[in-house]
Amino acid sequence: MNWPTAIKGWLLFGLTGAVSTLAFKLTHDVFTSDSNFSLWEFGFSLIVTGSVSLLISKLTRSKSVFLLIVTYLTLLIPVLGALFGSSGSEPLWQFGLPKGQITER
Repeated sequence: MNWPTAIKGWLLFGLTGAVSTLAFKLTHDVFTSDSNFSLWEFGFSLIVTGSVSLLISKLTRSKSVFLLIVTYLTLLIPVLGALFGSSGSEPLWQFGLPKGQITER
């Protein structure tokens, strides 16, 4: 196993997940100022999130397919559940916490 490549990939995927989460959260906050989040607004938020992932892949010269997979899996599993199931008063930094790193014992 090539450790420098593995660490670079892990950091790149983490950066992509964090930035795409923040992009989705910010577009969600912009569109829900009227307390109504319609389907076209959700679609636009997904497009903005994918565009951020493509921008990161261009800047880092990496394969965009892998970053798009990481982006949408990050949105599907930890972000959408926390975003739509929350009270709405959570701070923005809470969405950047490492998911799975913090466990209760």
